[in-house]
Amino acid sequence: MTWQAAWEESRTPWDAGQSPPILTELVTAGTLPNGRALVTGAGSGYDVRTLATAERAVTGIDLSPVAKQRFDSLSADHPHRGQLDYVVGDLFAYAPAEPFDMVWDYTCLCALEPQMRADWAAAMHRLLHPTRGELVALIFPVVPGKDPTQGPPYPMTTELVERLVSAHFETVSIEPVERSHPGREGKEWLGRFRRRG
Repeated sequence: MTWQAAWEESRTPWDAGQSPPILTELVTAGTLPNGRALVTGAGSGYDVRTLATAERAVTGIDLSPVAKQRFDSLSADHPHRGQLDYVVGDLFAYAPAEPFDMVWDYTCLCALEPQMRADWAAAMHRLLHPTRGELVALIFPVVPGKDPTQGPPYPMTTELVERLVSAHFETVSIEPVERSHPGREGKEWLGRFRRRG
């Protein structure tokens, strides 16, 4: 089944109905870059809306027109509606007019076939600003010992993600998340990676 078919048939068990608690905490704390942000595999766009502020314009990208329709219906009354954008398209072919100051990746990487991971890392490098770009990744699902070929979602490890981005990013921090959606406890780590100039 394709991702588009999953949305059309409302088979979206990954859709938790809201942003992960850690993202809300980061936005409230004001520790994320302002400017332009991209949300990969944006789905219904909860994270696009959570990230959008007067100082941060946010674009979501997803393959599914159905996901965008849901995003549009949920976003009409957002206080920073003018700071929201949503692109239906392929992340790997996406060519924005300007680079982003931040990319937020939650369940995009784990949804990709393993042979596409190097392309994901290259896209993160290409899409971020060369001197100030930051990749913020909520790494999920971190399940030690699980068969890495079984997915999606494919099991992740912090070592895997660091290895993927090491050629173009330096690790700022990587640590376990204390609060998660029910059923995801202990399976999420927050990684912050700064693009090398």
